[in-house]
This record gives sequence, C-alpha cells and structure tokens, in this order.
Amino acid sequence: MQIIIIFLTIIVFTIFVFASTARIRKLIQRFIDNAISQSVFKQLAFLVIASGVAFGILMLFMMLIHGDLQYNVMDWLMSFIGHGNSFSIDGELNRLEKTWSLVTSIFGLVFVCGLLISIISNIIERRVDRVKSGKTCYYFKNHIVIIGFDRMNIGLIRQFAKDKRYCDCEIVVQTTMEATKVRHELFSRLASKIEKKITIISGNRTIVEDLERLQIDRCKEVFILGETDEYDNDSLNIECIKKIHHILSENAVGTMIRCNVLFDCQSTFALFQRRDIDRLKDRIDFIPFNYNEIWAQKVFVDGKYESPETGEHSGKIEYTPLDRKGIRSDSDQKVQLVVMGMSSMGVALGVQAAHLCHFPNFITKGIKTRITFIDENADAEMNYLRGRYRSLFNEADIYYREVNRNDMMNGSVMNDEPLHINPSEKKTFTDIEFEFIKARVEYPAIQDYLSALSCNKSICLTLAICFTYPPKAIAAGLYLPDEVYDNNVSVLIRQEIPYFTLDILTKEGKYRNVKPFGMLENCYDLCKADDRTPMMVNYVYSNGVPEFFPEEEIVKIWRGLRTALKWSNRYHADSIKCKIRSFGISDTDKPFSDEQLELMSKVEHNRWNMEKLLMGYRATTPPEKEEIAKDLSKKNKFKIDHFAHHDICHYDDLQVDEHGVCAKEYDRMITASLPLIIKTDQRLHGYVKNK
Repeated sequence: MQIIIIFLTIIVFTIFVFASTARIRKLIQRFIDNAISQSVFKQLAFLVIASGVAFGILMLFMMLIHGDLQYNVMDWLMSFIGHGNSFSIDGELNRLEKTWSLVTSIFGLVFVCGLLISIISNIIERRVDRVKSGKTCYYFKNHIVIIGFDRMNIGLIRQFAKDKRYCDCEIVVQTTMEATKVRHELFSRLASKIEKKITIISGNRTIVEDLERLQIDRCKEVFILGETDEYDNDSLNIECIKKIHHILSENAVGTMIRCNVLFDCQSTFALFQRRDIDRLKDRIDFIPFNYNEIWAQKVFVDGKYESPETGEHSGKIEYTPLDRKGIRSDSDQKVQLVVMGMSSMGVALGVQAAHLCHFPNFITKGIKTRITFIDENADAEMNYLRGRYRSLFNEADIYYREVNRNDMMNGSVMNDEPLHINPSEKKTFTDIEFEFIKARVEYPAIQDYLSALSCNKSICLTLAICFTYPPKAIAAGLYLPDEVYDNNVSVLIRQEIPYFTLDILTKEGKYRNVKPFGMLENCYDLCKADDRTPMMVNYVYSNGVPEFFPEEEIVKIWRGLRTALKWSNRYHADSIKCKIRSFGISDTDKPFSDEQLELMSKVEHNRWNMEKLLMGYRATTPPEKEEIAKDLSKKNKFKIDHFAHHDICHYDDLQVDEHGVCAKEYDRMITASLPLIIKTDQRLHGYVKNK
C-alpha cells in the first residue's frame, strides 16, 4: 500500500508539472538550459544541486511513509551515488526498504551517473570547440600580436622564426575569419616547430573586449594587417590602434609598444607619413606601411626577394638596379622607367624611382631621369596624380601625348614632340621629368616606341608591367618586341600569387631578364624595420659629423622625432646604395676631396628637393620669400603651418637661416658622414665590399 502511495504521489507531481502553464514550463526550461550551457563550474553546480534535490525528495518520501529512517542516511547516500551498494545489504532491509533502495539506486543512476558522464563529455566537447573556434586564450608575455589575416601572415611568421629577436616569442593571431580555416591555411604552409608557437584567437579588432584578450600590454610588438578583401581596411586599422592606445593607457604600460599598421590606400599611407597622431606618442611607436611601397623598395632599393616556397621554386630573385652599375658625372646615360598600367603599384614604382634616381651628370650635363606612364586612361590618371602631388608637378617638367590604335611610329605621333605641360613658365630645378602616354600597350606605335628605347644604348631602361589582372600582365610581359629581350632590358611583371609560371619560363634564354614582383607572401621585411641606418642619418643632422655613433643616444633622439622627419631619414638611407654606385665608393676610410664633396652635396640636395615635394611640402612663393628675408624666424613657421619649405630650391639659391647656418652645410655634413654610415651599417658595408 505504501509503495502504491509513493508512485501515485510521483505521478501526481509529474502531471502537475506538465499541466502547469506554458509560462512556468518555459521558466523551468530556461533555467535548466542556462545551467547546462554555461561555464564548467555552473554545469557542475547544476549537477550537485539537481542530485541533492532528488536525494532530498526521496528521503522526504521515506520519512513520510515510514515515519523515520531505519537505515543510516550515509548508506542511503552511498546507494544513491553507487547503485550497486543496495544489493550488498539484502539481509538488513525489510521489503519496503529494499524497494526504496532500488528506487534510490535508479534515481542515483539517472541523476549522478547519467548527468555526470553527460556533463564531463559536454565539458570536453565544448573545450575542444572553443579551442578550434579560437575562443580560448592563455597567459601571454613578450609575444607577437598579429591582428587580421591575409596572405602576408605566412611570410611574416616565417621571418619571426628566423629572426633572433623574435624566434623565442609566441605568436598570437586575431581574426574575424573562421579559425579552423585560418589554422588549416597557416599550418599547411608552416613547419611543425613553428605551429607550436602560434595561437589563433577569434575576435574583432574594433572591440575593446576582444583586444584585451590579446594581452597587448605585455606583448613585444603588434602588426595590424586587417582581413583579406575587407572593405574600408584603413579606417578600421586606425580605429584599432586608437583602442589599443586606450588599453595601454588603462594598464599604465611604461614602455613604448611598436605598432606596425598596414594601409591599403596609398593616399592614406602618405598622410600618416607626414602627420603625427599626438595622442599615441606616449604609449605607441606608430609605424605605418603600405604593400605597394614595400614592393617598390624591395625591387629598387633592396634588389632582391626571397621566396617562401620550398623545393624547386625556392630561392631568391635578384632585381637589376635602375642605374645598372651606376651613372657617373662624365656619363651620357640616363635612366628611364616605363610603367605600363597606372595602378597603385605602378604609381608606387614611379614615386620610388623619383626618390632614388638622382645622378651627378644632371649637374655636369643637365641629363634628367624620365619616368613614363603608359595607360589607356593616362589623361585622367595624370590629372589625379597632379592633384595628389601638386607641389611636385609645379616644379617638374611634364610631357603628355595620345596614341591612337592605328598610329605607327614612323612619321606619326611617336616621332612628334609631346605636349609640354607646366603650370608656369619658370625654369624647373628638379632632375626628374614625367611623361604620360594615353594608349594601350599592344598599340603598334607603343611597341615601336619600346623597341626604339631598348636599342638606345644611352638609356638604362626598365619596363614595369603593373596591371592588376595577373594573366594580362604576363601576356604583356612575354610578348614585347624582340629588341627588349635581345638588349637585356629589365622587365618586371606584377604577380600577387606565386610565380610558378614565370619561374619556369624565365630561368634562362630569351626571358632571363623578366622578373616577377608584387607577390603578397613574404613581402614585408623585418630587417628594414629596425631603422638603424635612418637613425644614424638623423644623428648626423642633429649633432654634426661624429667619430662614431653612440647606440643609446641615436635611439633616444630617434624616438622623439616627428613622423615626417623619420620618413625623411628613411628615404635618405634608401638612396645610399645608389650613391655608392654613382660615386664609386669603395674605400670607406678615405675622406672625400673638396670637389667630390661639393658634387655629392649638390646631388644630395636634388634628392632632398624631390623627397620634400613628394612628401607634400611646397616651395615658398616669391612674397613668402620676401617675408622670410625680412624675418628669418618665419622660415620655420611657414614650414610647420603651411608645409612651405624655404630650402626647396636650386642648390645655389640656398640661404642662411635664423641661426646663421646655410642649408648647404647640412648637405655637406651628411655627405661627409656617408663613409662612416656605410662602415657602421653591416649590411651596406657588406654590399660595398662585394662590389
């Protein structure tokens, strides 16, 4: 009878629960769902509470039926937890207690064993899912943070593994992409020993909580790249670095964290080259970089690219310098860079050439470097470029011509003088001239033009094919006139993807001087990021010609420098190899003669003029010059407030400043220090020695 009452009671309770209002049922369901889907500790707490409630209800029913518990509560608990115990004490229990012991064991089997196994399995599965989905983070210190994922990551991580400064650091990659896909793409291209150092974390770089999980306040360096094909990448990267600054300020980090920020748009990159973000200065060493500019420097400054691939496609690509073995003061040769396709990459190559191509024969013979752009929309692109570099094109010679489909070179447009575009009739003092040709590369007149340039022995010709569509670029590069290949003209073909096709075709024979460039992988060079040579250049400007470079002092002065001046020193450092070739510098212990020093100083000032014009500075107007002549202190005011530099002029027109120092002295000072800079910098010293 008592057993029947117990079961009836249970049935009534069950009917009551299911017969309750939908609201009560949903509340109970929500409570249980939240409990079993939350953290590990909440799941275990739910197991303990549910088991305790079930055991308590069973004991309560036993007391109501029997009046008292005839058996020790601990034994009933053991029966509840370990249901096999009830059968080991058959002789000590009456029939009711045996029945109740069986009920207790069954409930224990459900609540303890069943839930315990389910919860443990769930915990393990959830943990595995969290790790795979990038939601798990650990304690990091002195690590490298890469925010965003694109094809640049693989080459960057490989460099970390080789560089002594980074080889012991853990690498934390944050991405909004699916972590499993990112992990597969990374690990399929990396060695297993590198994989162990990589942690992939899912998160958004514009959310503070996600950035805090990266523990940036304890990291060594940050790289903000953004995601592949992401809209408005530059704005998001700027928002990210501002939030990183907020995190560093909240944590009161004492040391400066170096943040390398990728900008896709060259105009945005150029803006941050000359503008300081004042609020970041106390916490962040802000280093902007641009993919196109990196490749322009890799091709024309470094002259090499190391492939990240292994096997038969591994190795280095050597690029031919624009000036070949150098252009001396008595040379009749000139450099001409022909860029086919005015894409962002094409413009970046042209700008980089303008930074580098300054030679002494312009001073002795008036020979200028020519940068030619060929594009079917050259008129519109020219006007856009003139607006972007207004200060430069106000001081440089510009030529423009249009070529029709059926035009031939002989007796036609390409033999005629191009239209000379100059906003004023004043004589230009710059040693770079620009040519814009509106045409398609396959037009007969353009093919004849390239053929004629290739046969001209007085021209150091480089052809750069910069179309954004790789198959089109390959077709244009492999079907140029035969004279281009026969005369060993350097041909560059842009390829964002691995260059296996060109690698097979260009190892030898006709296409031996055709080189791919622009690959996304392994384009960023950690070696250039240390700024050692620019620091030495800056030290000379600040302290004069030294006997040696004090390590700590040059770093200290560099950190307090404005962003625009940092880039000025970097561009100067990039020009050193070109000066080594032009002036045949081989003995770094031998000082320059007065004649050499004067000629090299003039070349340096021409380079400096172009650098400042490209950076957005302009020459002062005649009224501004008169105002400065009356009050020399206004020279610096015009430079800072109006980006108007009084020293952008011909070398012979340079005048003294408010301190009584002529700007010529700076050109002579940095030129006189060149042997010491080369000797101190091991990389450049090795280059001189090999030459």
